[in-house]
Amino acid sequence: MTHVVILGAGIAGVTAAYALKAKLGPRDEVTVVSDKPYFHFVPSNPWVAMGWRERSDIAFPIGPYLESRGIKFIHSGVKRIQPDVIQIDLENGDVLFYDTLLIATGAAGLTDDVPGMAEHTQSVIHVDQAERAFAAYREFVRHPGPIVVGAAAGASVLGPIYEYAFLIDADLKRRNIRDRVTITLVTPEPWPGHLGLGGEGASRGAVTAALVDTRISVICNAFTTRIDKDTIHVAELNAAGTVMQTHALPYAYSVYWPAFGGVPGLRNSPGLVDERGLVIVDDYLRNPDYPNVFALGACVAQPAVVRTPVPVGAPDSVYSIQKAGEIVVRNILAQLSDAPLESHVPQRAKWLSDMGNNGAAYLSEPQVPLRDINWMRQGRWVHQAKVDFEKYFVNKVRLQPAGQAPSSASKVASVMSQVLAEAGGSARPVPAPVPAGAGTPLEIRLPPEPCVELRALAKSLGRAPDALAADLLAAAVSDAKSYLNEAAVEAMALSRRELLVEELPEHQPGVEFHGGGT
Repeated sequence: MTHVVILGAGIAGVTAAYALKAKLGPRDEVTVVSDKPYFHFVPSNPWVAMGWRERSDIAFPIGPYLESRGIKFIHSGVKRIQPDVIQIDLENGDVLFYDTLLIATGAAGLTDDVPGMAEHTQSVIHVDQAERAFAAYREFVRHPGPIVVGAAAGASVLGPIYEYAFLIDADLKRRNIRDRVTITLVTPEPWPGHLGLGGEGASRGAVTAALVDTRISVICNAFTTRIDKDTIHVAELNAAGTVMQTHALPYAYSVYWPAFGGVPGLRNSPGLVDERGLVIVDDYLRNPDYPNVFALGACVAQPAVVRTPVPVGAPDSVYSIQKAGEIVVRNILAQLSDAPLESHVPQRAKWLSDMGNNGAAYLSEPQVPLRDINWMRQGRWVHQAKVDFEKYFVNKVRLQPAGQAPSSASKVASVMSQVLAEAGGSARPVPAPVPAGAGTPLEIRLPPEPCVELRALAKSLGRAPDALAADLLAAAVSDAKSYLNEAAVEAMALSRRELLVEELPEHQPGVEFHGGGT
């Protein structure tokens, strides 16, 4: 019997826990430890900060979903890790022992690197921060002024700063106050769209053009030195790394992206982490000094891909975390069975960025130069693809484990049991032809008795029958999806994508680049 402990219940930790529990033996144990009792889908935080998502859309208690799969869940922060004695000290006072440890805690923003950042700017790294950013943004739109969206020296995963700047532009246009607001993007990158990868390819021209089209000013090679209550102080460097000019940027609202470091429990664990508290790993995603300790996601110490005048960290995305997660799961299983391990190098960079009603998709392979593929494409389909991916990933985390029967107390459960039985379990049914005008309201004919019941219920509640029916149907569909297994969720995601693409009013041309030596 082996005991695998996973620290973190986010995108990296939960998916790895599901995979390990499914592949380990019946007597093996998997325990997940998290300082938060819930899972939340981090890429949607900018939408929460704009008020385009509610917290309940992307966050939910994770304990029941882990425990339904036989995975133990402990809600506690980590005080320290003692790898010499294979021991984890928890903040709740408990001590946890492990055979294999997977660290997937995510990262903490090192806001102290820039004086005033924590006190005067907003952040979207965590859903709590995104909610506070939205509250501040609602106050801002009552008294508009200059906006600064920026990133500190050493920051990584810079896609969200562009995404958030474009989302603000789109939202201000919808409110008809864009002409009253200047937006400035402050980035440590040497040019727009660098993203810590180098290799200009298609991204530099496409991102620069998008910034010009939306009238967003940009300061590159920017070293943010101090943030006051109403002014951000920035030193702009030249290619040699010396100060070319300084900027004092007034602002009424600002969102800043700090450099990443380890969470406090990791910073208290010498021997595993670097000077910033990020976990040191080898090509197999395990610590060189403690081979039974693996790490995954934003908590991993990644060297910069290229040197820049102002330090820029390596990028990351859900895609790269999932790919690395597949490898780390295989390596944990291989190590337990004395089989060869698999390297996660070279990596690929791939992500989707929303721009309001538009979006940009990026792919770089391998992540380090010289690379064979450097590809970027823009269009409405990217915006819709990100919406679709959010729903797909959240539904996948909330899947019922294989073989678990739905509750007989639920009317929806009874209907879904019958429908799934008629469809042959998880088999995908043959889709019916989609009628013309699929974007028009859905017409549903009810038998007389349920129709009368619905109308009576609506009247008693003071609601319009069609509005109440829409709410109940949406709830029923959400309930029904929770009874699907993984194959059925994949099939539903494919069908949903096909329907959404058919309804897009336009397919905008994109920018595409293939070549080596970038």
